[in-house]
Amino acid sequence: MSAIKDGGYTVTLKGKEYRLLFTLNALDEIQTKFGGYDKLNEVFNQSNPDWVKDTKWLLTLLINEGLLEEDENAALFTEQQIGRLIHIGNLAEVQQAIYASFAAGTAGDGEDNGETTEEGREEAGETAAVQES
Repeated sequence: MSAIKDGGYTVTLKGKEYRLLFTLNALDEIQTKFGGYDKLNEVFNQSNPDWVKDTKWLLTLLINEGLLEEDENAALFTEQQIGRLIHIGNLAEVQQAIYASFAAGTAGDGEDNGETTEEGREEAGETAAVQES
């Protein structure tokens, strides 16, 4: 029997690691706000007038879910605090980390086969560094 991963995905922003976690609570909030997780492409589409605000909201939600999963009494981040970690130079990488955290949270049996993608990142890996500009 294989070990089940926790579904977390770690991203590094400004030299600090943050754990993104797609919980059922997060999926519920995403469904309420956007109509479903299948709308993520629309959320990140630049034709969406709120794409920057929505990206900041979603990253805040996922980081806070990661904190709450570890400690129900954790101090949570505000959208303004998370917004200071994101800039135009790393926005695309942040969005990719959000997609990767969704994939980690919905991965099948959680077995890490160590395969790498064309970009050289581990498919089943759970860490990404966002390039700073």
